Amino acid sequence: MNKTQGILSALLGAGMTLMAAAPARAADFRRPRLLADGWQACPAGQWSETCMNAVVHPHFEAQMQALVPGDGGGICATAACTPAAGSDPSLGNSQQASQGFPWSPDDASAASDFSNRTGYYLLGAIPLIVLGGGALGIDHRLTYDGAGIWKRQDQLDLEYAVVLTEFGGSLWFGGENRIGRTFWQSLDASAFSALAAQGLKYVFSRARPYQSASPNHWFQGSCCQSFPSGEVTLQASFVTPFILEYHRRDPWVWGLEVLPLYDALGRMKAQGHWQTDVLSGWALGTAFGIFAHNRKIPFFLSYMPHGVMMGWQKSF
Repeated sequence: MNKTQGILSALLGAGMTLMAAAPARAADFRRPRLLADGWQACPAGQWSETCMNAVVHPHFEAQMQALVPGDGGGICATAACTPAAGSDPSLGNSQQASQGFPWSPDDASAASDFSNRTGYYLLGAIPLIVLGGGALGIDHRLTYDGAGIWKRQDQLDLEYAVVLTEFGGSLWFGGENRIGRTFWQSLDASAFSALAAQGLKYVFSRARPYQSASPNHWFQGSCCQSFPSGEVTLQASFVTPFILEYHRRDPWVWGLEVLPLYDALGRMKAQGHWQTDVLSGWALGTAFGIFAHNRKIPFFLSYMPHGVMMGWQKSF
């Protein structure tokens, strides 16, 4: 077995380990059986496990049990009903849960679409991407193109704009509304995925296309940091929380995926990355976006003072 085959075998083993480590609970993928008409409170005395399971995704059962008194008044979906008192349709799944409100059917469905298990699968897929790329021969150096929209400066400007948008949106909107909390989730995803991507770059030190005509030059030292693409990771981690939060109500939000797509193509055309570099970065950023979106309270927001929690828009 040569060096390259050994590397790919090790990556495959890591991917299978990640998939095996993912929470193996089939109920994580079960959609809540919700009716589109809305919500209303259960009649007193009719609170039951069956009622709860009919409307709440298993991931949120503990939250709902904490929110709803045990002596009556569970939250049920019925064929003819009105929104429950106190519900706020402008808030998303985690936002309503954290404020003690039942979330809307659309938001509850959105919460169940992508569990943390999906993120583990994406992380586990990264070694498979590299292995498959080597086996299928998809890694190849593109002809350099730095003209028009592929200018390197345009890609850097996009990177700076995304970072400024994340920080600006988080501070401006705060964490007490849906859009603000999603900005904080996006900030979490970008920060932690950037650390992961940079760590992988140091570990694998893969030569970039402009440094080598072969995609099989790994462990080349500090000179080489091709795997994975940090910029594509950033773009994917930025857009994923917004897509997960709004895709039910506003399907057009899937169009945000054009940002990692553009950056992936631009980095390959600049001979800065191989095909498996950008695909792996895309998977890495998306996985961390899923993890961040599924947190009840964004990580960095939980350490912020009350003025930041409220948002600057309320301070001016």
